[in-house]
Amino acid sequence: MFAEYTLFALGAVGEDGVRGGVGTDGLRKGIAVGLLTVITVVHGCTPRTGVIVQNLLGWLKVGLVLFMVVVGLAVVIVKPAWSGIDGDGVRTLSSWNDLWKDSDWSLGVVATSLFKVFYSYAGLSNANNVLGDVKDPVRTLRSVTMSALATAGFLYTLINIAYFLIVPLDDIKNSGELIAALFFERIFGQSIGRKVLPLAVALSAAGNVMVVTYALVS
Repeated sequence: MFAEYTLFALGAVGEDGVRGGVGTDGLRKGIAVGLLTVITVVHGCTPRTGVIVQNLLGWLKVGLVLFMVVVGLAVVIVKPAWSGIDGDGVRTLSSWNDLWKDSDWSLGVVATSLFKVFYSYAGLSNANNVLGDVKDPVRTLRSVTMSALATAGFLYTLINIAYFLIVPLDDIKNSGELIAALFFERIFGQSIGRKVLPLAVALSAAGNVMVVTYALVS
């Protein structure tokens, strides 16, 4: 994900995820390996610094999701001039009747979808791996787990609503991992929407890698 959004911001990956020019599959994997290497070195040599960085990236992710939800709703309700989207360019709630048209409800697709959704919450289990670094771990884990799960579920639901309101359904089906990039580009255009904000998503993905790696290194 980090490599995908980084290459998209650099123009090496198109909206359909096709890699052209320098955006080869080997480069994408090389960037991913490089990220893992740097993060492992940081956590292995300076763990305190790694914790600070991953906490900052965690707050970046929360802020980014909130920003996307607010902007998506603002475009639908207010239709500001800076969005570049007119009234015909967004999906209203009343037009969602065809949202599930031609959907594939086979067991394999449903199982894969559920697996990917569950993975979005898999980070919650990583807390068990680092309880030795937590003050009063029993009380902390008891209070934090439900609040974190409820907050994440609520934010993920809102961000998916924002996606469906702004991005055309056909683009969503063909976007692969780049749905957030299409969301930003459709609202903010080629400059900010295609370059700056996708890099923020890439940093958010890097934060996830840092947390998982920290749990393993610890």
